[in-house]
Amino acid sequence: MNRNQVNIYCDESRHTSGGDSFMVIGAVLCDREKKREYVHQIHLLKKKHHAQGEFGWKRLSPNKQDFYFELIDFFMEKDIGFKCIVVDRNRVDNETYNDGDSELGFYKFYYQMLKDSLEANNEYYIYLDWQQNRDQHRFSTLKFYLQQKLQGRAKIACLEPVTSTNQPLIELADLFIGAVGYQYNNRRSSTVKTAFCRKLADVLHERNNRYFKFHRLDTFTAKTEKKFNIFRWEPRN
Repeated sequence: MNRNQVNIYCDESRHTSGGDSFMVIGAVLCDREKKREYVHQIHLLKKKHHAQGEFGWKRLSPNKQDFYFELIDFFMEKDIGFKCIVVDRNRVDNETYNDGDSELGFYKFYYQMLKDSLEANNEYYIYLDWQQNRDQHRFSTLKFYLQQKLQGRAKIACLEPVTSTNQPLIELADLFIGAVGYQYNNRRSSTVKTAFCRKLADVLHERNNRYFKFHRLDTFTAKTEKKFNIFRWEPRN
């Protein structure tokens, strides 16, 4: 069987931050054969705007505004999707459901985010931003349960941690995750970050996406939304 090959670049935000209620786990998705082209185009944008080095939400600053705003246009023009799960950490009951293991709970949310991204007859290459885990088997366990969910309908060719350095598509995921988390946590301290969120929501709204009708990112979308999918987790009663 000839499978369509898809790369998924994952990152997370605010899962250990003490001051924010909402954490975000998300990913950028693109056809594997397009990856090199997209990375090259991002490098050209960086060169155009003299924005060398890593980029991401924490590095968004007024002197790099034009570069970051053009990244939004790049995303909208290309066959790239974004998906994230937003979790109110105050409503997570790790004691009851995860034997008091917050790391286990975190990877369960990773599973929730990824499982609905995987479509039948595709082959997936999943890259997670590396982080130190107490349990060294977290990544292999995550892959196992995703494969169980797929039941042979699709294939996970790899699921592995990578460093975000020189990984522009992980950095792009970090940028969008940061923007969603910024508005969900009602942050307003940065004018340029607020403007970035507004522009991103505006272009999504202009794309006839009814979920962004209030021009903000602290919303949620249908499960079927492909371009910019926001899933807000709610605990079971």
